[in-house]
Amino acid sequence: MSRYPIFYFFCVIFFVIPFAHAAHIQFQVKGLSGELEKNVNALLSTIKGDNVNFDGRFQAQVNVAVRQGLRALGYYHPVIHFNLQPGSADRATLIINVIAGKAVLIAGTDIKLQGVAKDDQEYQTLIIKETPKIGSVLHHGKFDDFTGSLSALALRKGYFDADMIKKQLGVADKLHQAFWDIDFDSGQLYRFGKVVFQGAQIREDYLQNLIPFEVGNYYHSDDLAELNRRLAATNWFNSLVVSPNFEDAKISKILPLDAIVTPRTKNTVELGGGYATDIGPRLKASWRKPWLNNCGHSFTSNANISAPEQSLDFSYRIPLLENPLDHYYLLQSGLKRKRVNDTRSDLSTLNVARFWKMSSGWQPSVNLRWSLDHYTQGQVINTTMLIYPGVSISRTRQRGGMMPTWGDSQRYSFDVSNTRWGSNVDFGIIQAQQVWIRSFGEKNRVILRGHIGWIETNDFDRVPPLLRFFAGGDRSVRGYKYQSISPLDSEGKISGASKLITGSLEYQYKVANRWWGAVFVDGGEAVNDIRHSNFKIGAGMGIRWESPLGPLKFDIALPVGDKKENSVQFYIGLGPEL
Repeated sequence: MSRYPIFYFFCVIFFVIPFAHAAHIQFQVKGLSGELEKNVNALLSTIKGDNVNFDGRFQAQVNVAVRQGLRALGYYHPVIHFNLQPGSADRATLIINVIAGKAVLIAGTDIKLQGVAKDDQEYQTLIIKETPKIGSVLHHGKFDDFTGSLSALALRKGYFDADMIKKQLGVADKLHQAFWDIDFDSGQLYRFGKVVFQGAQIREDYLQNLIPFEVGNYYHSDDLAELNRRLAATNWFNSLVVSPNFEDAKISKILPLDAIVTPRTKNTVELGGGYATDIGPRLKASWRKPWLNNCGHSFTSNANISAPEQSLDFSYRIPLLENPLDHYYLLQSGLKRKRVNDTRSDLSTLNVARFWKMSSGWQPSVNLRWSLDHYTQGQVINTTMLIYPGVSISRTRQRGGMMPTWGDSQRYSFDVSNTRWGSNVDFGIIQAQQVWIRSFGEKNRVILRGHIGWIETNDFDRVPPLLRFFAGGDRSVRGYKYQSISPLDSEGKISGASKLITGSLEYQYKVANRWWGAVFVDGGEAVNDIRHSNFKIGAGMGIRWESPLGPLKFDIALPVGDKKENSVQFYIGLGPEL
């Protein structure tokens, strides 16, 4: 034995083992592309490259990460070489040269379905679509996704006794072959049992008519989600939890549901506001009683205040037992005072409406309105009493929360008045309004708006300002003052129009987390004779902030190509875009 063991030990440390010092190392992979490169880089990103020594331990860690990234995609025998290139100061780049080698290919698949699922069309479609072809490259992720899909579909459709008997991915790496071997027993399908409500303040028969399925129907998670949606949409409850009760269902396969709810607060108050150059500040207050009795009747009152307009309205909603969410009566009354441009109006209204909702999402309604309006419009001073029925149909769809990534709102209406039943004037009014929102990628939104209206009457002077058409202002033609676009009478005063068309194109770009920039072009006209056009265009830009209550917006706009109007208009608002 050597007499100087410590001396020889330090010789090995300093002269035999390659010297390495602490450095910041970044990785550069060569020889790979596409999904292989992406997967390897993802695993390398989990390795900390700060203040490390390029020693055998670190090289082994990198080697394992590269091999795992390739193995997951079917490459089991890569050739890997390292080349450390020093950089400035304490930085270095580790170049990883990789030859992926020969891929492992799918040589066979054996997928067995037992239980009711063997005759289930959705399972058959899943197997046909997701089973890999013989000769395709092995992909571990696809195997995991497939077996996960079998189990997920079982939970979605009510195979609650499903059992993955065998889940084996066999790999003969020397032969470059892989085999899927799966045996899945779905068991029996469960059926819906009775829904038991707990804590509800609404009558049981109203709640039962909200259920979108019948006792004995096969279970499906979509039906359970629809029940949750319907209960939430009533606004009767502050919280709700609907959950299956498996305790007594194992033998009968009939699955009862427990719906535990808590009543919503009897009174809610909301405040809002905004600002526009043409009308100044505006305030809005809403008082709601989401339920008044055990039949789910509700009450809403809204007050809107600005310098040119003040209004107060009341709504009483009566849901119908047959379908409490979508079928209901609405009783409304309101008072409105208006002092805008050359319009002076004091209006009282009453309305009775009946609403339905179709499975397609369209909501038709019929209504009967009464109104009494004392008004001055330009040179005309009048008092008009109207009784006029109407029909409408509307639909709103959206995805993406308070600032939708996709959606549209459409409304079409027709109202008619006749002196035969007591009105002071005969007319027919037809309107069409649309808003479309579409997104392109995560940062681009486009909003299209359009509004068309037409009044046919034998005495336009008796048509009150509420029903006449004006353009200009927010949600119309920005860049022009509120309701300033209109035909003029012989004294040059605004008179309102019998025809209207407006449109808007707005592009939004996401510049930060919740902030969007916007540019827009609006156009339109309000005329009495379509042969004499008075088309106006406004353009501008703005910003949007995604608030919890909807987009908060600030816009600047001005007229385009108008020699008489060139003032800049500002708009501040909060609320939904549809």
